[in-house]
Amino acid sequence: MRGLAWLGRRGGALIAIAVFAGLLVPPLAALMKPLLLPAILGPFVIALLRIDWRRLAHQLGRPLEIGAALLWLLLISPVLVHLLLTPLGLPPPVHGGLVMMAAAPPLMASGYLALLIGLDAALAVALTLVSTALMPFTLPLVSLYLLGVDIDVPLTDLMLRLAMVVGGCLALAWLLRRLIPRTFIQRHAEPLDGLAVLGLLIFAIAIMDGVSALLLRQPGFALLCLLAVIGVNLVLQVTGSLAFAWLGRRGALTVGMCGGSGNFGLLLAALTDRVSFELLLLVAAAQLPIYILPVIQRRLYRSWLSVSPPLPSPATPAGQLGRKDAGG
Repeated sequence: MRGLAWLGRRGGALIAIAVFAGLLVPPLAALMKPLLLPAILGPFVIALLRIDWRRLAHQLGRPLEIGAALLWLLLISPVLVHLLLTPLGLPPPVHGGLVMMAAAPPLMASGYLALLIGLDAALAVALTLVSTALMPFTLPLVSLYLLGVDIDVPLTDLMLRLAMVVGGCLALAWLLRRLIPRTFIQRHAEPLDGLAVLGLLIFAIAIMDGVSALLLRQPGFALLCLLAVIGVNLVLQVTGSLAFAWLGRRGALTVGMCGGSGNFGLLLAALTDRVSFELLLLVAAAQLPIYILPVIQRRLYRSWLSVSPPLPSPATPAGQLGRKDAGG
């Protein structure tokens, strides 16, 4: 239990290290590869267990802000990325993957990342959960139907796969919340946080399987993927922040951060038998800016926003509303 609690407190730095560990130690990434699917879904379920639904309902009581942000994250962002990338003539797997990254909901770790930087964690959690629930309907329609991104999966099949993954996690979390006493979840908050971080660590390592070999074999393509995901991440952060300047500095930067941290993991969970190696490489490259940029931005944003470290309150690295130590 103490080990898991320690993981929960130090998640930010450890996840960033795990990305490089999987890259520098290929046998470790190969060893973790069979655990990729549970590592994707585990933190999602734990986040749903740990969320304070009353505080979330209060956050959702601002329909104008939430609705506008959801429209930006799920529709406008992928269209913007598609329009920006089209003149560049990128390989289809890279172009399509970047559009789907922009169309995906924020990571379940977005609340944790918001706390790490000093942003609005409650807003990040609300956007993450609602957009994730909408993902089975919006992502296939936007990426496959409106923008014509080809991933060799029929529209209805992709919607069904995503609905099964997202709906299954929601149903499991609902059942566990009914069976497990609330006091038990509150009493074991830090170990649960640590368990979620452990899943994120395994995912960050496992997704690097095969990437090191490709770096040596096709360094140009690997570098292209890395530069592309960093560029799209930063563009979405900047444009999202500017578009939502009317929310105030903290709210605008939170929407921008959520836009740059697309949850590719849930898409992989739905397409385990259809994902090309090129798309896997793009997902692996996307982990670098998602988990490393917040560590870089943390001091800058906290200084810019003139905020102190978050006050103690229950939280989870996978998207809770507050935590004692943001880690890192």
